[in-house]
Amino acid sequence: MSAIFSLSLLALWWQHRKLPYIATFASSYAIRTVCFIIAFIALNEQTLPLRLVSNALILLTMALLSVGVSQKYKKRPHYMVLAIIALTTLAGLAFYTVVRDSLVARAAIIGLGLAAICLTMLDDIPERPKRTSVEMLLFWLVAAAAVTFGCRPLFAIPAFVGEDFESAYWLAISISDTLICSTLAVSIFAIIAVDVTEKIRSEAESDYLSGLLNRRGFERHANAVLHAQSDRDTTALIMSDLDHFKSINDRFGHTTGDRVIQRFAELLSHKSPAGAVLARLGGEEFAILLPSSSLDMAQQVADDLRQAFKAYAPGILQGDLRPTASFGIAAIRGAEELGILMDQADRALYLAKAEGRDCVRSLAGFDGQWSALGKGFRSSAAV
Repeated sequence: MSAIFSLSLLALWWQHRKLPYIATFASSYAIRTVCFIIAFIALNEQTLPLRLVSNALILLTMALLSVGVSQKYKKRPHYMVLAIIALTTLAGLAFYTVVRDSLVARAAIIGLGLAAICLTMLDDIPERPKRTSVEMLLFWLVAAAAVTFGCRPLFAIPAFVGEDFESAYWLAISISDTLICSTLAVSIFAIIAVDVTEKIRSEAESDYLSGLLNRRGFERHANAVLHAQSDRDTTALIMSDLDHFKSINDRFGHTTGDRVIQRFAELLSHKSPAGAVLARLGGEEFAILLPSSSLDMAQQVADDLRQAFKAYAPGILQGDLRPTASFGIAAIRGAEELGILMDQADRALYLAKAEGRDCVRSLAGFDGQWSALGKGFRSSAAV
């Protein structure tokens, strides 16, 4: 069973090599397979060194599961703690194997060592308010494994299971290891399924060239933001368009045009406020949704971006030419439809284009009414 899990995980990792924790889990189950083979030989041959090797390997398999959980949640693995647990456990096992033979002591030491490793895994799983249903499954299965490991030594106590305690203990080991191995594998595959699904959705909602959201991704994230707003919250949308972009492509080639898009996307990523939803809607058009932001705040953000792009752009095009961008802003209060907000921001962007480009124009809508601000539209004159 462990071999099947290992091969399945290895195949998954081969298809999704950007998820390194899958390879760690695959290694754990591969070593577990070897461990079971050695344990079987050790029990039949009554070879003490092989028993120590078997115990060392089972500790390693659980330690790798702990490392895999840390990698999954992008936390630093508990290498030092795991090493201390493993060395202490192995030292105790060696003592009660070579110096003073005691099955009860060995059972207690290995059980507590494995339970301690499970606790390191529980430490990495997100706290309850942030756990998904799959993470809840993983948490409780790991917790159950820890309890099982901690209780297994009871089956090595004659007073608890009778005179045939050795047979009872090895039967308990066999059943519990099978259950722990299979149930943890179920939770691992569930976690991988969630991550792969999220990865596919992320790729479907991302623009490859700019690294920002595409239109589909923007609409999903932006709608979620708008629906979370109260009637008193103001949300602003900045629409931006690279000026004379077709001419840039025609004159300098699409490679240069792509570089302009990438530079502008980098600027948006670095200069936009925290919490902004950024997207390349298509071609040379970009969107920046600013939750809980007033029109004045959006105006300042847009003008800062406009000026920063002019300063950021030298060297992209030949000679002294500098690409510029135009910006249109719309702001609403409450959970209005995204389509309405985008239409109004597009109107403002159209005016920015019509009035000379390399400028900012704004439009605000409250209580279902849209109005221009200032003289026609609030503006930042082209420089």
